[in-house]
Amino acid sequence: MMNQKKQVPQPVKKESPLNLLLTGLICLGVGLGVGYYFGRQAGEALAPASFVPAAAESTLPSGGQGGVQDPALFVQNEAGLKALLAVDPKNLSALIQLGNLYFDHQRHQQAVDWYGRALDIDPRNPNVRTDRGTSYWNLNQPDAAIVEFKRSLEVDPGHAQTLYNLGVVHLHGKNDPEGAKEAWQKLLAANPNYPDRVKVERQLAALSASAPAAVPPAGPKKPGSPSMEDLLDRMKSRP
Repeated sequence: MMNQKKQVPQPVKKESPLNLLLTGLICLGVGLGVGYYFGRQAGEALAPASFVPAAAESTLPSGGQGGVQDPALFVQNEAGLKALLAVDPKNLSALIQLGNLYFDHQRHQQAVDWYGRALDIDPRNPNVRTDRGTSYWNLNQPDAAIVEFKRSLEVDPGHAQTLYNLGVVHLHGKNDPEGAKEAWQKLLAANPNYPDRVKVERQLAALSASAPAAVPPAGPKKPGSPSMEDLLDRMKSRP
Protein backbone atom coordinates (compact mmCIF):
# COMPACT_ATOMS: atom_id res chain seq x y z
CA MET A 1 0.00 0.00 0.00
CA MET A 2 1.28 3.44 -0.96
CA ASN A 3 2.11 5.77 1.95
CA GLN A 4 0.06 8.94 1.89
CA LYS A 5 1.81 12.12 2.88
CA LYS A 6 -0.15 14.22 5.31
CA GLN A 7 -0.99 17.63 3.94
CA VAL A 8 -0.06 20.40 6.38
CA PRO A 9 -2.43 23.38 6.15
CA GLN A 10 -0.67 26.48 4.84
CA PRO A 11 -1.26 29.91 6.33
CA VAL A 12 -3.54 32.12 4.26
CA LYS A 13 -1.65 34.88 2.52
CA LYS A 14 -3.34 38.25 2.52
CA GLU A 15 -3.43 39.92 -0.87
CA SER A 16 -2.85 43.63 -1.26
CA PRO A 17 -5.54 45.73 -3.03
CA LEU A 18 -3.17 46.27 -5.98
CA ASN A 19 -2.64 42.53 -6.42
CA LEU A 20 -6.37 41.92 -6.21
CA LEU A 21 -6.99 44.59 -8.88
CA LEU A 22 -4.41 43.09 -11.23
CA THR A 23 -5.82 39.63 -10.67
CA GLY A 24 -9.30 40.88 -11.47
CA LEU A 25 -8.11 42.54 -14.68
CA ILE A 26 -6.34 39.37 -15.78
CA CYS A 27 -9.41 37.24 -15.09
CA LEU A 28 -11.62 39.72 -16.94
CA GLY A 29 -9.30 39.86 -19.91
CA VAL A 30 -8.85 36.11 -20.10
CA GLY A 31 -12.58 35.48 -19.76
CA LEU A 32 -13.54 37.94 -22.48
CA GLY A 33 -10.69 36.95 -24.77
CA VAL A 34 -11.40 33.25 -24.45
CA GLY A 35 -15.11 33.91 -24.83
CA TYR A 36 -14.47 35.81 -28.06
CA TYR A 37 -12.17 33.09 -29.35
CA PHE A 38 -14.56 30.22 -28.81
CA GLY A 39 -17.54 32.29 -29.90
CA ARG A 40 -15.82 33.11 -33.18
CA GLN A 41 -14.77 29.51 -33.68
CA ALA A 42 -18.37 28.37 -33.18
CA GLY A 43 -19.58 30.99 -35.65
CA GLU A 44 -17.08 29.79 -38.23
CA ALA A 45 -18.16 26.20 -37.74
CA LEU A 46 -21.77 27.18 -38.46
CA ALA A 47 -20.91 29.39 -41.45
CA PRO A 48 -21.41 28.10 -45.00
CA ALA A 49 -18.43 26.08 -46.17
CA SER A 50 -18.42 27.63 -49.63
CA PHE A 51 -17.74 31.36 -49.36
CA VAL A 52 -18.94 34.75 -48.21
CA PRO A 53 -19.63 36.70 -51.43
CA ALA A 54 -18.24 40.19 -51.79
CA ALA A 55 -20.77 43.01 -51.62
CA ALA A 56 -19.77 44.15 -55.12
CA GLU A 57 -17.18 42.96 -57.59
CA SER A 58 -15.33 46.28 -57.44
CA THR A 59 -14.83 46.11 -53.68
CA LEU A 60 -12.02 44.38 -51.86
CA PRO A 61 -12.84 41.17 -49.97
CA SER A 62 -13.95 41.44 -46.37
CA GLY A 63 -12.35 38.19 -45.27
CA GLY A 64 -13.30 36.13 -42.17
CA GLN A 65 -16.16 33.69 -42.08
CA GLY A 66 -17.20 34.71 -38.57
CA GLY A 67 -19.17 37.81 -39.57
CA VAL A 68 -19.38 41.23 -37.95
CA GLN A 69 -20.38 41.12 -34.29
CA ASP A 70 -22.83 43.32 -32.45
CA PRO A 71 -21.07 46.67 -31.82
CA ALA A 72 -21.46 46.35 -28.04
CA LEU A 73 -19.93 42.87 -28.11
CA PHE A 74 -17.08 44.15 -30.27
CA VAL A 75 -16.31 46.89 -27.73
CA GLN A 76 -16.47 44.36 -24.90
CA ASN A 77 -14.12 41.92 -26.62
CA GLU A 78 -11.72 44.69 -27.64
CA ALA A 79 -11.60 46.00 -24.07
CA GLY A 80 -11.06 42.53 -22.64
CA LEU A 81 -8.18 41.70 -24.97
CA LYS A 82 -6.54 45.08 -24.42
CA ALA A 83 -6.89 44.70 -20.64
CA LEU A 84 -5.13 41.37 -20.89
CA LEU A 85 -2.37 42.87 -23.03
CA ALA A 86 -1.96 45.77 -20.61
CA VAL A 87 -0.91 43.22 -17.99
CA ASP A 88 0.86 40.83 -20.40
CA PRO A 89 2.00 42.78 -23.52
CA LYS A 90 3.72 39.72 -25.01
CA ASN A 91 0.67 37.46 -24.91
CA LEU A 92 0.87 36.05 -28.44
CA SER A 93 -2.62 34.53 -28.48
CA ALA A 94 -4.23 37.80 -27.36
CA LEU A 95 -2.30 39.77 -30.00
CA ILE A 96 -3.47 37.43 -32.75
CA GLN A 97 -7.06 37.42 -31.51
CA LEU A 98 -7.12 41.22 -31.42
CA GLY A 99 -5.84 41.27 -35.00
CA ASN A 100 -8.56 38.78 -35.96
CA LEU A 101 -11.19 40.91 -34.22
CA TYR A 102 -10.20 43.99 -36.21
CA PHE A 103 -9.97 42.00 -39.44
CA ASP A 104 -13.48 40.59 -39.00
CA HIS A 105 -14.79 44.12 -38.47
CA GLN A 106 -13.00 45.42 -41.57
CA ARG A 107 -10.69 47.65 -39.55
CA HIS A 108 -7.77 46.47 -41.59
CA GLN A 109 -5.16 49.07 -40.65
CA GLN A 110 -5.56 48.11 -37.01
CA ALA A 111 -5.42 44.44 -38.03
CA VAL A 112 -2.12 45.12 -39.81
CA ASP A 113 -0.73 46.79 -36.68
CA TRP A 114 -1.71 44.04 -34.23
CA TYR A 115 -0.70 41.22 -36.54
CA GLY A 116 2.63 43.03 -36.83
CA ARG A 117 3.05 42.98 -33.05
CA ALA A 118 2.33 39.26 -33.04
CA LEU A 119 4.91 38.72 -35.78
CA ASP A 120 7.49 40.61 -33.74
CA ILE A 121 7.18 37.74 -31.25
CA ASP A 122 6.62 34.89 -33.72
CA PRO A 123 8.00 36.00 -37.11
CA ARG A 124 7.80 32.50 -38.56
CA ASN A 125 4.01 32.15 -38.25
CA PRO A 126 2.72 31.74 -41.83
CA ASN A 127 -0.94 31.98 -40.84
CA VAL A 128 -0.54 35.37 -39.18
CA ARG A 129 1.76 36.52 -41.98
CA THR A 130 -0.90 35.56 -44.54
CA ASP A 131 -3.64 37.35 -42.61
CA ARG A 132 -1.49 40.47 -42.46
CA GLY A 133 -0.93 40.29 -46.21
CA THR A 134 -4.67 39.91 -46.75
CA SER A 135 -5.27 42.97 -44.57
CA TYR A 136 -2.91 44.95 -46.80
CA TRP A 137 -4.85 43.69 -49.82
CA ASN A 138 -8.06 44.96 -48.25
CA LEU A 139 -6.33 48.32 -47.79
CA ASN A 140 -5.69 48.34 -51.57
CA GLN A 141 -1.95 47.83 -51.07
CA PRO A 142 -1.18 44.83 -53.33
CA ASP A 143 2.59 45.32 -53.24
CA ALA A 144 2.67 45.19 -49.44
CA ALA A 145 0.40 42.13 -49.55
CA ILE A 146 2.77 40.33 -51.93
CA VAL A 147 5.72 41.09 -49.65
CA GLU A 148 3.93 39.44 -46.72
CA PHE A 149 2.87 36.43 -48.79
CA LYS A 150 6.43 35.88 -50.00
CA ARG A 151 7.73 36.03 -46.44
CA SER A 152 5.15 33.42 -45.48
CA LEU A 153 6.36 31.17 -48.30
CA GLU A 154 9.95 31.51 -47.09
CA VAL A 155 8.80 29.67 -43.95
CA ASP A 156 6.33 27.28 -45.61
CA PRO A 157 6.75 27.11 -49.43
CA GLY A 158 3.62 25.01 -49.81
CA HIS A 159 1.31 27.02 -47.55
CA ALA A 160 -2.00 26.63 -49.36
CA GLN A 161 -3.74 29.82 -48.19
CA THR A 162 -0.71 31.96 -48.97
CA LEU A 163 -0.38 30.56 -52.49
CA TYR A 164 -4.08 30.99 -53.19
CA ASN A 165 -4.09 34.59 -51.95
CA LEU A 166 -0.89 35.38 -53.83
CA GLY A 167 -2.58 34.28 -57.05
CA VAL A 168 -5.60 36.50 -56.36
CA VAL A 169 -3.43 39.55 -55.72
CA HIS A 170 -1.29 38.94 -58.82
CA LEU A 171 -4.40 38.62 -60.98
CA HIS A 172 -6.61 41.37 -59.59
CA GLY A 173 -4.10 43.66 -57.90
CA LYS A 174 -1.22 43.57 -60.39
CA ASN A 175 -2.99 42.49 -63.60
CA ASP A 176 -0.48 39.64 -63.78
CA PRO A 177 -2.24 36.44 -64.89
CA GLU A 178 1.08 34.64 -65.35
CA GLY A 179 1.97 35.35 -61.72
CA ALA A 180 -1.45 34.04 -60.68
CA LYS A 181 -0.99 30.86 -62.73
CA GLU A 182 2.44 30.26 -61.19
CA ALA A 183 1.10 30.65 -57.64
CA TRP A 184 -1.92 28.41 -58.23
CA GLN A 185 0.12 25.73 -60.01
CA LYS A 186 2.46 25.61 -57.00
CA LEU A 187 -0.60 25.44 -54.74
CA LEU A 188 -1.93 22.33 -56.49
CA ALA A 189 1.49 20.69 -56.77
CA ALA A 190 2.22 21.13 -53.06
CA ASN A 191 -1.31 20.26 -51.90
CA PRO A 192 -2.69 17.32 -53.91
CA ASN A 193 -5.73 17.08 -51.62
CA TYR A 194 -6.53 20.80 -51.60
CA PRO A 195 -10.29 21.04 -50.79
CA ASP A 196 -11.02 23.51 -53.60
CA ARG A 197 -8.78 21.84 -56.16
CA VAL A 198 -11.52 21.66 -58.80
CA LYS A 199 -12.24 25.37 -58.46
CA VAL A 200 -8.56 26.30 -58.80
CA GLU A 201 -8.21 24.01 -61.82
CA ARG A 202 -11.15 25.82 -63.46
CA GLN A 203 -9.48 29.16 -62.78
CA LEU A 204 -6.22 27.94 -64.30
CA ALA A 205 -8.06 26.62 -67.35
CA ALA A 206 -9.81 29.96 -67.82
CA LEU A 207 -6.49 31.81 -67.62
CA SER A 208 -4.83 29.41 -70.07
CA ALA A 209 -7.69 29.82 -72.52
CA SER A 210 -7.40 33.61 -72.55
CA ALA A 211 -4.65 35.83 -73.85
CA PRO A 212 -3.04 37.70 -70.91
CA ALA A 213 -4.23 41.07 -72.19
CA ALA A 214 -7.81 39.80 -72.41
CA VAL A 215 -8.15 38.77 -68.78
CA PRO A 216 -10.51 41.31 -67.11
CA PRO A 217 -9.95 42.39 -63.52
CA ALA A 218 -13.60 41.63 -62.77
CA GLY A 219 -16.90 41.25 -64.56
CA PRO A 220 -20.10 39.27 -64.89
CA LYS A 221 -19.61 35.55 -64.57
CA LYS A 222 -19.64 33.65 -67.85
CA PRO A 223 -20.37 29.94 -68.14
CA GLY A 224 -17.23 28.04 -67.20
CA SER A 225 -15.37 31.15 -66.02
CA PRO A 226 -14.62 32.09 -62.40
CA SER A 227 -16.36 35.09 -60.86
CA MET A 228 -14.77 37.55 -58.46
CA GLU A 229 -16.54 35.73 -55.63
CA ASP A 230 -14.95 32.47 -56.75
CA LEU A 231 -11.51 34.04 -56.61
CA LEU A 232 -11.93 35.82 -53.29
CA ASP A 233 -13.86 33.29 -51.25
CA ARG A 234 -10.91 31.96 -49.25
CA MET A 235 -8.77 35.02 -48.62
CA LYS A 236 -8.64 34.50 -44.86
CA SER A 237 -6.17 32.16 -43.22
CA ARG A 238 -6.99 30.70 -39.82
CA PRO A 239 -5.21 27.88 -38.00
